[in-house]
Amino acid sequence: MRIHSLLKGSEDFIQCLDQSIDGIELSADDRSRLAAGCVEVALEHQKAIVLLVSQSFYGSAFALVRLIFEAHIRGLWLLHCASESDLKRFTKGKLDKSFDSLLKEIEKLERYNFGVLSRVKTSSWSAMNSYTHSGYLQVLRRNSAETIEPNYAEDEIVEVLNFANAVGLLSAVEIALLSGSAELANSRLDKAKAFWQTEP
Repeated sequence: MRIHSLLKGSEDFIQCLDQSIDGIELSADDRSRLAAGCVEVALEHQKAIVLLVSQSFYGSAFALVRLIFEAHIRGLWLLHCASESDLKRFTKGKLDKSFDSLLKEIEKLERYNFGVLSRVKTSSWSAMNSYTHSGYLQVLRRNSAETIEPNYAEDEIVEVLNFANAVGLLSAVEIALLSGSAELANSRLDKAKAFWQTEP
């Protein structure tokens, strides 16, 4: 029942986010387009996670947790940190920076210097990798006492949905920031946060 309520809230929340960024005009420069592409992928992963959980495809939903986080972080870095030469290397598929390097550069910026993103990475990266790459944590949750089938704890499913919704919200804010208006981004954030707080 808890998952059912959260799924309904998540579906409504996705609609709220879509409405909050619908029609936003973005710059056509490479930086904006590349960053927008990444955070839009994160928003699609959010929708996919909610859809997969609604169909009880928990393993696939869990596998997307790392991907939604990576898409969001890469979008932040492209928008706020990448040099022009970085952008050119990215378009050629030759960017040679580690994920940790991207995080460090992002968290040097004032608006991201609270260490939240790196703490998420530190606390969850091993589990994210295990679920994405069919490691032990993923395989363990395919086993019950008598059968091989999905066996995921409700608390874990709730955590995945909440994480996807949080990254979706942050990605929607970044899209609003791409419009060039911090005021617009803050209004989108406030609207979405207020909506989410009304949900069970």
